[in-house]
Amino acid sequence: MIKGTVTETHGERAKVRVNFKETTERGMRAYIDCWNPISAHPGDNVVIEYRKVDEKKAKWFQILLPVLCLAAGGIFGHALAGFFKMEFWFWPFVAGSVVVWLFIAYNYIKIFRRDAVSKKEQLTVTEIEPAAFLINTEEEVEELAEKPKSFLYSGR
Repeated sequence: MIKGTVTETHGERAKVRVNFKETTERGMRAYIDCWNPISAHPGDNVVIEYRKVDEKKAKWFQILLPVLCLAAGGIFGHALAGFFKMEFWFWPFVAGSVVVWLFIAYNYIKIFRRDAVSKKEQLTVTEIEPAAFLINTEEEVEELAEKPKSFLYSGR
C-alpha cells in the first residue's frame, strides 16, 4: 500500500508526493503520477494501489455513454422546447440539445481513454484518509494549565 499527499491535479490525473514512512512498497520515486477517479484535491492524504481497468467494462462504457447522452439530449431538448412553447424552433432546439450532449459525451470519453484505459496496471487513488484531530480531555487541559510557563511567555 502506498500513502501520500496530492500536490496537484489535472483532469482525472493527480501528482502525489509519496510518504515513505507509511508506505510498504520500496523503490518508489518521491512524486508519482496516478489516476484520480475519486477526485482527491491538493492537500488530501490518499492511499494508492495498483489497479487494472477491465477492458470489457471500459468498452461497454465507451459505447453506452454516447447512447445515453443522445437520449438525454433529446429528452432535455424536448422538455425545454415544450416549456418555452417554441413552435418554429422546436425541432432545431431539440437537435441542438442532442449535439451539445453528444459533445459532452465525446469529451468525457476522450478524457476517460487518456486517463483510465491502459493495457497494464496503473497507480490509482483508492481512498482519502481522514484528517486526525487530537481532542484534549479535561485532565489534560488542567495539566497543561498547571505547568509553569517560561519566563519568555508574555501572557497573551
